[in-house]
Amino acid sequence: MTGRTGFPSKRDAWLVLFIWAGAILAVVGAVAQFDSRAPLLVRALLLVVLLAAAAFMLWVLYGTAYAVGRDELLVRCGPFRFKVRLGDIESVTPSRNPLSSPACSLDRLHIRLRGSRVGLLVSPEDKRGFLAALVERCPHLALAGDRVVGRGPTSGGASRGA
Repeated sequence: MTGRTGFPSKRDAWLVLFIWAGAILAVVGAVAQFDSRAPLLVRALLLVVLLAAAAFMLWVLYGTAYAVGRDELLVRCGPFRFKVRLGDIESVTPSRNPLSSPACSLDRLHIRLRGSRVGLLVSPEDKRGFLAALVERCPHLALAGDRVVGRGPTSGGASRGA
């Protein structure tokens, strides 16, 4: 993991409460089912499924992070991993899009990717640091306030102040 800069996901308080409530309900359900008259195998299976669901929810909540490497962006969201070539990033803009994504906050960044109609939504806690790390490793990108834009012939012709 040398040469990577890591950024944990920002976590909205409402989402943290929602996920913790779901995890607690799953654990309570797992414990409560011991009083049922279901066969032992069914109770054991239900216990495993409910505890796994609680663990999965918390893993996604606390295991969502982003790492900017030399030539790729690694996105982790619990057990899921995504790799994005830095050369495929066309722009990064602020977003509050609620679509499902590897982001634990609605304070997001929309990463527009070459060849993708959807792109990727992320929510790094340190948005400025994340954008700076991308620009540092991507010569085809430039920081423009709270966003990253492509530079070059397709970004509007003559440049204003370098």
